[in-house]
Formats: sequence, C-alpha cells, structure tokens
Amino acid sequence: MQQVALSKKKTSFLKQSVISNSIVYLLTSFHHYYGAIVYNTPWRKDVIPNGGAVMLIAIICLLLYRYLNKKAFLLIYILLSFLVFSLGIGIFEGAYNHLLKDLLYFSGMKLDTWRMLYPAPAYEVPSNLVFESTGIAQFFVALIQIYYLRKVYRSAYPKHANNLSNH
Repeated sequence: MQQVALSKKKTSFLKQSVISNSIVYLLTSFHHYYGAIVYNTPWRKDVIPNGGAVMLIAIICLLLYRYLNKKAFLLIYILLSFLVFSLGIGIFEGAYNHLLKDLLYFSGMKLDTWRMLYPAPAYEVPSNLVFESTGIAQFFVALIQIYYLRKVYRSAYPKHANNLSNH
C-alpha cells in the first residue's frame, strides 16, 4: 500500500487531533473507573472498553485514509471523534454532568429541584474533589480536541469550510 503524501500542516493537525482524542479518552476512563470504585457503581466502567473501541475505530479510519487516500475515512474519523469525544464526553459529560451540576449545586439550588435535573443513582451529590474535577476537566480538554478536529476538517475540506465560515 502507498501512503498519501500529506502536508506538514495537515499531518500536525492530525497528530494533535489524535493526541487530544486520546487525552479525552484517558481522562474519561480514569474518571469513570474512579467513580465506579468510589460510588460503588460498576456500570461506570463500561465507558473504558466502549471508548477504547471508538478510539480503535477512529485510528483505523485514519490509517485507511492515509493508505487508501479516501476522504470518506477521514470524514468518518472526524464525525466519530466529534460525536463521541467532543459532544458525548466533552459537552454532555464534562459540561452538563459536572460543570453545570456543580455550579447549580454550589450556587444553592434547592436539592429537590437539583435532583429533578440530576437524579440518583446516575448523578452524585458533588462531594469528591477528584471525581468532580476530573469530570469538569473533560469539558476543557474536549475544547482543545474540538479546536484540533476543526483544524483537521478545515485543512481537508478548505472550500467547504470557507463557505461555512462565510455564512
């Protein structure tokens, strides 16, 4: 198989994107494993193999893109990474499940109202600094991941990306 010759810029964006995806995955794996132990919720550990499978598929898509020169594989990588690591982990898990949850709780929202938004056993009252801080960190790491994913998209699809930014 012959590798696609990629520009240094595009290669750099791809590397940074894979690194940031990996950091999001590793952080969420630690966070969920730790939460499973601390809160005796073993179902949280399911994130580790599921996220690992997504990472593996994403990396395979990048390798197929590199060796077969088919942008469809790059697009699958971008969509998979965005849907799972950016939206699923970063926005939903990091921003909603932790950042907003903690802000509402510590701002004095009535517990009954708070529990309607964050029902047990899926949500814990914020009482563990490691669990909450790693949960919130997922959001900020995902912002970096989104930045590099956007760079990958814009370098692969400059005409389409420029049309989107002009509207």
